[in-house]
Amino acid sequence: MPVPLKMGDPKRLGDYELSGRLGEGGQGVVYLGTLGEESFAVKLLHGPVGDEQAAFLREVELAKHVARFCTAQVVDAGFDDGRPYIVSEYVDGPSLSREVALAGPRSGGALERLAVGTATALAAIHRAGIVHRDFKPQNVLLGPDGPRVIDFGLAKALDAAATVSGRGVGTPAYMAPEQITASAITGAVDVFSWGATMCFAANASAPFGQDSVAPVLHRILTAEPELGRLDGRLGALVEHCLDKDPRNRPTSRELLLALLGAGDEIPAEVLRSPPPHILRVDPYPLAEPEATGAAEGYLLPESRGRVSSGASLARASRSAGGPGSPAVRSDPRGSVVPWPRVPGDDGGHPSWPGGDGRTPEATHPGRWVGPAANRASLAVSGALLVSAAVLVAVLVPALQSSEAPPVSVAEPTRVTSSVAASPPDQQGSGKIKDTPTSIKRQPSPPPPVAPVTYSVPSLVGMDRSAAVRAIKDAGLVAGSVSERDSARSPGEVLGSTPGGGTRVARGTRVDLEVAAGPRVPALAGLTREAASSALAAAGLRTGKITRSCSELPSGQVISSKPGAGARLAPGRTVSLLVAQQGARVPPVVGLSRAEARGSLKAAGFAVRQKAQIVDDPDVVNSVLGQSVSPGTCATPGRTVVITVGVAGQSFPDPSEPTLPPDSAEPPAGAEPTPRPTPTDEESPPEN
Repeated sequence: MPVPLKMGDPKRLGDYELSGRLGEGGQGVVYLGTLGEESFAVKLLHGPVGDEQAAFLREVELAKHVARFCTAQVVDAGFDDGRPYIVSEYVDGPSLSREVALAGPRSGGALERLAVGTATALAAIHRAGIVHRDFKPQNVLLGPDGPRVIDFGLAKALDAAATVSGRGVGTPAYMAPEQITASAITGAVDVFSWGATMCFAANASAPFGQDSVAPVLHRILTAEPELGRLDGRLGALVEHCLDKDPRNRPTSRELLLALLGAGDEIPAEVLRSPPPHILRVDPYPLAEPEATGAAEGYLLPESRGRVSSGASLARASRSAGGPGSPAVRSDPRGSVVPWPRVPGDDGGHPSWPGGDGRTPEATHPGRWVGPAANRASLAVSGALLVSAAVLVAVLVPALQSSEAPPVSVAEPTRVTSSVAASPPDQQGSGKIKDTPTSIKRQPSPPPPVAPVTYSVPSLVGMDRSAAVRAIKDAGLVAGSVSERDSARSPGEVLGSTPGGGTRVARGTRVDLEVAAGPRVPALAGLTREAASSALAAAGLRTGKITRSCSELPSGQVISSKPGAGARLAPGRTVSLLVAQQGARVPPVVGLSRAEARGSLKAAGFAVRQKAQIVDDPDVVNSVLGQSVSPGTCATPGRTVVITVGVAGQSFPDPSEPTLPPDSAEPPAGAEPTPRPTPTDEESPPEN
């Protein structure tokens, strides 16, 4: 909940009227702002950004395009007396840090939902080209519709403000090792911070402790994380995210897919339609009104023909069986089923479907038939079957082309039917009539079934993990992965075996060849120009060049960072340490005259000193300056002139100071030794 504004807080930032404080942290103060009838969170940073205003506004434009699920959408930004502010969607809910402090750690499904929601937000932020850099429990708000990640899109402003104000960027307990060592910052730092945040959510403490800054940073760089209650699949994934080498951590997209179980095999019956173990059953057809439009006359679509024939058979039934014949009814699938009757019933019993004493024929005309009609219908069906068999055997071969298989004339064969048309005097005798035929068609072999094949997807140019998922999605198996030196990004697929587009059987193994990334060549001993050429040939660029005093010839490369053999993404820079022949001149300003002379002579330089009158007694006999700047690589034996402070004289001519003698003071009562006038004195280098 917001608290009232404090004295000195602004009343308005841009078009937004401020009505209260939502919180304050190391980066800035968050206010509750309103524009019209909508509320927003307005964050005003502590320090100005100097010359980085344009870069900050560009990053805000990127932040506006971050997908809105699981994040507080960035809507506006501006400057107030040089200090940047950023306006985002207001989320009415506590932070994860406060919620854990009040309600305790999370576990089970609540922890898993938090992990998926925050990983989704992180993937959306990275997809927009933004690195959060300060992912922590305080920047996860628990809104009524789920977790929301805030404070993304401030990287440029925070870097610039940290430079101006001296504040650090990031929260120590959740910083990645590369943030501490000032290495290259990528999305991997956010993945590390996500793992640390999940440890806090499960244990109410960060994985490397939350005490003073120095011990925490030391443990992040050297110690193993304390996962506490985190175990199982989520615990193993968090442990990978907390790897000290950013190359071993998953990307935010891989993290999200791992949380969703994208690598698990999906049962085949879920992917196929219908599953093989489920019998396909035709849906129950809806009844349609008869063409006659008679009241209550509804027939099923698939049995319209049969019931139409049944109507004529029903009339035959009435003439053959009479009222004493057993009643039958139509099954929803079209078959004929006897309807139960009470023995001795004359057709008007209340047990009939009508319930009013009318016969089934009277209540449902055309749908009720007797046993005589059953026999007649069976006889007609048998005759139709025999006729169909004869027509198929005689007419089909005649219609086939000359290339069709020949039809052989076989011995007369008898085709039998369980029910055949018989003369009226033989109906009901139970005999089976044989029907001869003289032509028999040779059965043709079934057509060959083409094997089902799957196409190998085109994988060249894909990331290794994406290629493996594409192989599995295509019904194939990911095989071995070999690396090859290439100017492509590490992990990018260069080819596959079998190649893309090849048709193969399901479950075929597909091997991948991926780029290992450019390798940093051996640069030590080369000249600076030759080292730059070697880096360009490897697809890399020359970075910062630092010179160091050395006995090696000037311009020769001493070492590189990263070292020889390291794998980098194409276009990355490599820093060089280049030799500059000579000895390093030590700093002697502020030392005593004797200490300065000793330090310079030990470095191999000659010393010449000159005096300068000073009023401050604290700098008398101290070195005030040196002719060669400290840190400079100078040839051994070169003369370095030091300026030494001396006090004013009380002798007749105080304008001529003298240097203190190197020998001991004369004994008391002796004549003072004449002192030389202040001239430059050169001491030869010691042998």
